[in-house]
Amino acid sequence: MRAKIVAAIILAFSAWFALLPARADDSLKHVIDQKTLTVGVAINPPWILKKADGKFAGYDVDLTNALASDLGVELKLVEVPWNDLKTRLLKGDFDLIAAGYANTPERARDVVFSNPTGTADIRMVASVASVGRRPGKALTAPGYKIAVLSNSTDEAAAKEAFPKAEILSFANTTDVFAALIGGDAQAMVATSPTPQMAARLYDAKFKLVGGPLLRTPEAFALRPDDIRLVQYVDNWIGARTADGTIAGIRRYWFGGFKWMSRFDTNAKPDQAKPKQ
Repeated sequence: MRAKIVAAIILAFSAWFALLPARADDSLKHVIDQKTLTVGVAINPPWILKKADGKFAGYDVDLTNALASDLGVELKLVEVPWNDLKTRLLKGDFDLIAAGYANTPERARDVVFSNPTGTADIRMVASVASVGRRPGKALTAPGYKIAVLSNSTDEAAAKEAFPKAEILSFANTTDVFAALIGGDAQAMVATSPTPQMAARLYDAKFKLVGGPLLRTPEAFALRPDDIRLVQYVDNWIGARTADGTIAGIRRYWFGGFKWMSRFDTNAKPDQAKPKQ
């Protein structure tokens, strides 16, 4: 109870100070005046998924819903291709990015990241047939095909860990998954829990290989000049971390796979084409 009271006080003062014109830019005031928090997303289970009815669900959907609720505004999700997220944010098409978007030094040159909402491991899942009994030998052989999300931390980790492999880059996670399932790739490097999800769905065909290749912080990405909105989001993360809200959401989406029964998780292998 005490943690919830403290969290409420932090959020109330954060919003109040943000509305003082002499001390602040108008980024947060704009969101409140428009009564809408606009968030850029790209399909990336379990951070962002799309249900059969076209509505979004996922870890970052639940987080931004809670953020919008505390702001007293509506949440608007704008779906764009993964590789367009940063450009569209900087153009002003939305207020922040929330899509399992890792905080990296390269991205931080252009955007400002909030405080972390969690950390995630990047791992490999491979076909049992391709690694056999000696995974180390198979993975170091020239031409071993690994599917990854283009321009992602997954791609960077795969290139560093497996320099002799043939890296197949795809524009979205659906096609990455489909390349593995369809046999166009022998393995996939992705951010957890996606590799664990593949191994669970097809336990006779795929297995996790080795330990984490990289651990990355997850955060919201915002425009550098939107100082007051950045400050509010950071305060919100602190408050909702303290009262257990973020941990509860994370347990549901990352602590197990019960949520998978709500979605069609079957990939379409014939749709996957690597990005040239």
